[in-house]
Amino acid sequence: MNGAFQMRSIQSNSTLSRRTILLGMVGSVAQLAGCGGGGSGVAGLSSGGTGSFTSGTISGLGSIIVNGIRYNDDSASLIARDDGSAFGDTLKVGMVVSIQGSPVTAAATTTGIATATAYRISCGSEWEGPVSSVGATSFDMLGLTVDVLATTVFEGAATQLTGLTTLHFVEVHGYVDQNTGRLQATRVEVSATAPTQYKLSGVVNNFDAGNRTFKLGSGTQFSNQIRWDGSTVIPSTWSDGVFVRVKMAAATPLLATQIRLLTSPLTQLSAEDEHDAEIHGFVSAFVSIANFTVNGIPVDASTARIAGGTVGLGVRVEIHGSISNGVLMATKVETPSDTDVASHEFEFHGTVSALDATAQTFVLHGLTFKYDNSTSIQGVVMANGVGIQIKATRSSGVWFATEIRADD
Repeated sequence: MNGAFQMRSIQSNSTLSRRTILLGMVGSVAQLAGCGGGGSGVAGLSSGGTGSFTSGTISGLGSIIVNGIRYNDDSASLIARDDGSAFGDTLKVGMVVSIQGSPVTAAATTTGIATATAYRISCGSEWEGPVSSVGATSFDMLGLTVDVLATTVFEGAATQLTGLTTLHFVEVHGYVDQNTGRLQATRVEVSATAPTQYKLSGVVNNFDAGNRTFKLGSGTQFSNQIRWDGSTVIPSTWSDGVFVRVKMAAATPLLATQIRLLTSPLTQLSAEDEHDAEIHGFVSAFVSIANFTVNGIPVDASTARIAGGTVGLGVRVEIHGSISNGVLMATKVETPSDTDVASHEFEFHGTVSALDATAQTFVLHGLTFKYDNSTSIQGVVMANGVGIQIKATRSSGVWFATEIRADD
């Protein structure tokens, strides 16, 4: 990736604590798929910060933008969320990641974006397998339902939901809603070729140790029955109600080859105490406001300011705070709606190529963007090789640039 950019330092402000400044950070997702880039009022962290931890959706490229922070990922170690092995794919917009990195530096201009350096990144899809049916705003696979927002990124053999058919296979990134058992997709990679394995994640239900069978899901959503045998890698202890990630042979009936308990990214990435943190996702387990889990991350919000609604199982949250003994100690918890998430823009930084002034299209990071007279173009003359930063939306499989300006 083209991830090089200059890090800017800022002066300490004795009137603002790190947590106070963090609360001013506005992130987005394409689950949480929005753009947290320039002009969003991102304040950054004071020079007293010791590091940062972020979990959310990649909402822009050049390097990667997650929760309103542009992380330089040039030298980062990429780790597969499934099992801790090396992540073999390129990071792409719409993927859900967790990042352990440097302190965050505030944007130097009102149109700039906060920056940091990523040291370790955990990434992985949630579900993979054949499409069984397609609806107006969702599709089914392996007995479970995937919900699609306007900001869900489709790539491959279908570039939007209306192009998806039961002849396709999908790999889906996103967030499992533990209340409904459904997956809210942030990225869907579509292929006409069967994968080498199927994959699901969710809460174990209908656990039958005698017959070695179980299902995944909750509410009214349950997967097809999954079985295991003596060769399957299984947890030492597991039962109904635990969250697992399951790899299966690409065939039916479903036979698990590996079953793993959900691991906290804080542990996987060796995130350190006192690091400032921001995470976006769904509450996947809830005991109390002082003890709940988001994206596998333990959270204590007993002293946090709660904005927008009640926190509980399956609720979408955006949480700010800091890490202490493997727990995110929240200072602020917000509960955005699907509408809030779907209204967010993406942001990209890079060099223009394949410019077609007649068709009003150009390519950035391998993606084709369209623009027209409604696009705000400021301080830049469009030409191949020019460095730009853009705000963009995605609709009907098309990327549209709403704002174009010279890159800082």
